[in-house]
Amino acid sequence: MSRAQQTAPNKLKEKQEEPIANSAKLAQEIDRLEARLEELRVTYEQHFIDIIPQAPDAMRKEVARTMRLLLKAPFKNSQTRFRLRTVIHRYQTYSSYWERVLKEREEGRFVRDLFKVEMREKSLEEAKKDRTKAGQAERGLKQLYSTYEEAIRKTGGSTDNLNFDAFRKNLIEKAKQMQTEHGVKKLHYKVQVKDGRVILKATPK
Repeated sequence: MSRAQQTAPNKLKEKQEEPIANSAKLAQEIDRLEARLEELRVTYEQHFIDIIPQAPDAMRKEVARTMRLLLKAPFKNSQTRFRLRTVIHRYQTYSSYWERVLKEREEGRFVRDLFKVEMREKSLEEAKKDRTKAGQAERGLKQLYSTYEEAIRKTGGSTDNLNFDAFRKNLIEKAKQMQTEHGVKKLHYKVQVKDGRVILKATPK
């Protein structure tokens, strides 16, 4: 093998991991990531029903690598940060499911017809949830969390200990407290910076 052939993969890897130039480029890369993730999902489904003999491991590694690259990119506003976290969450959900099915196949417990039914039901359930008030509320909380996280970063704070589940739990507890003490049933939250500190201001709707 020539020296040029040996260095070609390294050059390709460097090109794939080069920094994102601007926010418009970042948005385009997230679009590509979403499309690639959907392609990966379809490919796994085809593998599980034996249309494709091998699992798409290389494609899965590519998607994971792209997500790591985008997480390191600057220029993330609250909208792009929310989009990226949503895609990553979707990938994590798919990954857990793929690992379970792969294990069932290895142990001889996998049934193709049941897989087809389960995938249809899962797709319908996700679509139905997106249309419900609970699904809309979840998206709103994730958007608020992304805005809060971005504000902390901009003020020089650390986000290492931030966690969406804890953030959501805290807001729910505050909402219950406001309802108990003041009879307020609905709250509107807004991220504000006061004296260099990021706060969540709650006002009745």
